[in-house]
Amino acid sequence: MSLHSILFWALWVVWIIMEIVVNLRARFLHNQSSGTTTKADRGSVWFIFGGMYLLILIAFVLSMNGIGRMPTWVPFFGNAVMAYGIAMRYSAITQLGRYFSSTVQITSDQTVIQTGWYRTIRHPAYTGGWLIAVGLGLGLDTWVGTVIIAVGLLAIYRHRIRVEEQALESHLGAAYAHYRQHTYHMFPGIW
Repeated sequence: MSLHSILFWALWVVWIIMEIVVNLRARFLHNQSSGTTTKADRGSVWFIFGGMYLLILIAFVLSMNGIGRMPTWVPFFGNAVMAYGIAMRYSAITQLGRYFSSTVQITSDQTVIQTGWYRTIRHPAYTGGWLIAVGLGLGLDTWVGTVIIAVGLLAIYRHRIRVEEQALESHLGAAYAHYRQHTYHMFPGIW
């Protein structure tokens, strides 16, 4: 097994384990919370999970069939992008603390977080997730799969962000509206 393959699969395992741990932690913190919760997900969590894993499956199939091969250094770069995305996603989730949930829900005592990644990006956990998936496509050595993942996952996150921001603005009002005016959705200076 090559060094790239070892790194790739190690990052894949770290990502999956981190997702499980983060979601278990979120449930535990939610159960410890004394505030009331308003659920506003509208099924977007299943859209993200199903869509992301379908896109990754497509990239795996393309890679196994040798479609869209790239220069030999690109998969190593993909591993670095994946690692950065993992670090970004989980630091963003940690910054949210007990307000993080895999589904869109607002707690009665929720406030606008404006520190760390949230100083410039409203959805850095999604940016991190996008980077993980794009890095995965690069790591699979398929530019076609990488483009499919990048575009498809951006469309999925765009839908989720609409759902989430409607709920946040409805609950947090002017504070969230003001926050939106000086921050970007996922990519500083772009969107």
